[in-house]
Amino acid sequence: MKAGRAILLLLFSAAVFGISFLAFFPFGAGTEAAWSRAVRAASEKGFFLDASSVSAEGRILPEVVLLNVRLRSPLLSGEAGRVRVSFSPADTIAGLAPVAGLRLERVSVNLPLPGEQPLFLAAVEARLVFRSDRVEMLEFLTSGELDVSGTAVLSSRGFALEEADLTIGGERAALMERFRPVLPLRQEKPGYWILKRGGKSSHGSN
Repeated sequence: MKAGRAILLLLFSAAVFGISFLAFFPFGAGTEAAWSRAVRAASEKGFFLDASSVSAEGRILPEVVLLNVRLRSPLLSGEAGRVRVSFSPADTIAGLAPVAGLRLERVSVNLPLPGEQPLFLAAVEARLVFRSDRVEMLEFLTSGELDVSGTAVLSSRGFALEEADLTIGGERAALMERFRPVLPLRQEKPGYWILKRGGKSSHGSN
């Protein structure tokens, strides 16, 4: 079970960077205050969050920009050189739920696996939909040593994986073999994996 949670944190570490503070609507003049609240909330759940710079850009559709963001938990740690979070009012109104875009650049993740070097990702992107009981990760895409694409649904409490439809490849896709006994992973061909759980995780596509 611990190994399963570790690989889920690996795949969705990008979302953890953003989910912890998006709920506080960190835009405009209140960005730094909202980030402070998010750091405290993350701490209460056993996560350490830190950033060297927090700012808001744009006027009509502001974006939050964080530099040198670090995340640490008992199972996983990592950092991102830049994190951009953009709020989408139109999608929020249409879907009756908060929607935000998330992009991380220059991501490094320390793996909870003996002998494994840190995992490096050039970029991680997702569109996040925040429901009362879940967070829907749509258009999830990574590039770098792991190429992951697809959709997933995480519970709002504990970020447990409820649904997933992900394809996994890249030069370090062999890592998936170590988690095959504890996750619904299927190898399609050498270096190419499918992670599928539950039904289609696209019910928040509006």
